[in-house]
Amino acid sequence: MRSVFENYTPVHIGAGEPNIAISQIGVTGMAGVISNVRVAVAIDHTYTSDLVVVLVAPDGQQRVLAMNVGGGGDDMLATFSDAAPFAIEVGQPPFAATYRPAEPLSDLGGDPNGVWQLVVIDQEWGDGGQLAAWAIEITTVESADGGHPIEVVFRGGLNAAQRAAFEQAADVWSSILRASVPPVHLGGDIIRGVRIEAAGIQIDGPAAILGRATYIALRPGSLVPATGIMEFDTADLANMEMQGNLVDVIVHEMGHVLGIGTLWKLKLLVAGSGTMNPTFLGAAAMQEFAALTGAAAPAPVPIANTGGPGTREGHWRESLFGHELMTGWVGIGANPLSRLTIASLADLGYAVDIDAADPYALPTSLELAIIGIGSDPTFEQCCTLGHGPEIGPVILPPESLV
Repeated sequence: MRSVFENYTPVHIGAGEPNIAISQIGVTGMAGVISNVRVAVAIDHTYTSDLVVVLVAPDGQQRVLAMNVGGGGDDMLATFSDAAPFAIEVGQPPFAATYRPAEPLSDLGGDPNGVWQLVVIDQEWGDGGQLAAWAIEITTVESADGGHPIEVVFRGGLNAAQRAAFEQAADVWSSILRASVPPVHLGGDIIRGVRIEAAGIQIDGPAAILGRATYIALRPGSLVPATGIMEFDTADLANMEMQGNLVDVIVHEMGHVLGIGTLWKLKLLVAGSGTMNPTFLGAAAMQEFAALTGAAAPAPVPIANTGGPGTREGHWRESLFGHELMTGWVGIGANPLSRLTIASLADLGYAVDIDAADPYALPTSLELAIIGIGSDPTFEQCCTLGHGPEIGPVILPPESLV
């Protein structure tokens, strides 16, 4: 489950002696335990290095977001995420970007429900302003024995921010996948969800082959993946960090490890392969597609009819779905993960929380034209999300089930 909670009531920060501004957000209705936290702040202040900004969780845990940064500059319009490419210490006022906080948020854990506080401490005399607004995005996963854990095993070539982006992507999918899948014996271990080996490797430099992301071992019967691999060109990883779309790309590629696009043909869910109108035939996804289009009855979902083997017939059709997360190109800005995509996982055999989807509507033809869909795709400043060399899947024998 992923939810955003906001407070737009300004709190004064006095310009006289040192003082403290405190704003609260009440969080209710969230199930499971905290797996990821992001915080956005809007602080008007004429000397940001006077400030210490602290997040306080309902159980009293405290994390410093920013401490005495920005020199004599004005204002802080920052988002804090452990997966950000740069630490807040290297930013400059008004910090209008996403930064890693001074202290990590990813280990907060616990129950998200209760009163969260943002504390702004003005340590010096003479300058003031206000805490104008702030927001907190919380992702939760079910506790240990419920849900569908995704385990990421790092095999080198990734820096701390890149590893954090993988963990954040795993949290996104773990918040969507619900009931546990049958555990399996593999290589002396018991795998209860999906184990993904992740690495950064040198391939061919930026904007060519991104890497590969696919499942390796499939459970008998259901064909739900047990293991997978994600390898990225280190040059592309660096570019994605700079562009700010690293997490979206990793969430996208992890979706392929789970089977989105990669399992469709194996499960006989693609019609019209090789034609100009290939479609996806999953019943749940067709229902959601009808809801998006306002159709009276479920209809086959158009999938990619252009691109190479890593893109064609393994994604939603971008000329219709725009920048939905599981189209073949990553977009600048938001790439929403829709109910359609979550429903397609149900068609692959997963139990899902479809209400964990991001808000999404089909873009109009004008909107598609404005963002450049249908023209040269380099406008998106990314590369085709191909999956590199094919790795044939292994279907585990029935006796592997625990």
